[in-house]
Amino acid sequence: MATTSNQATPVFVYLGRILLTLAFFSMLGAWLAQLTGGSLLGLTSQHLFNDSIAMSLLGIGAFVDAFWHSRNI
Repeated sequence: MATTSNQATPVFVYLGRILLTLAFFSMLGAWLAQLTGGSLLGLTSQHLFNDSIAMSLLGIGAFVDAFWHSRNI
């Protein structure tokens, strides 16, 4: 029988994947904004870089949490 901890594992894996994908696209947008010297969708390259850092850290945290839930730690 699956425990609540094991049922949460796929949720955090999907959340981590979504966040890391968004971080990747944010990083691409930051590079494009830096190359053009302007902004992308009203956001500066520095803002997009900071967003990608934050989303990457949250995505990694979601994967660590999924690992903990899968091991019942």
